[in-house]
Amino acid sequence: MRRLKKCIDAVAVLVFVICAYTFLLGNEVFEGEFKNDAIAWYFLAKGIFCSVSLSLSVRVLETLSTMKKGSE
Repeated sequence: MRRLKKCIDAVAVLVFVICAYTFLLGNEVFEGEFKNDAIAWYFLAKGIFCSVSLSLSVRVLETLSTMKKGSE
């Protein structure tokens, strides 16, 4: 379970980084401007949601597996 936790945490960080980069590209931050684009904000929110849900899911699975081991 420990190796799975590390892999899922790495994937969560990767998802967040990709979505944050997409947000910055969509709002043209790298070009010195800030254009308020709705789809860029969607990708940022989606990245935050997906990375947090991945992290929380592995924590819930870890807790449930320890509870199951404790009841046996």
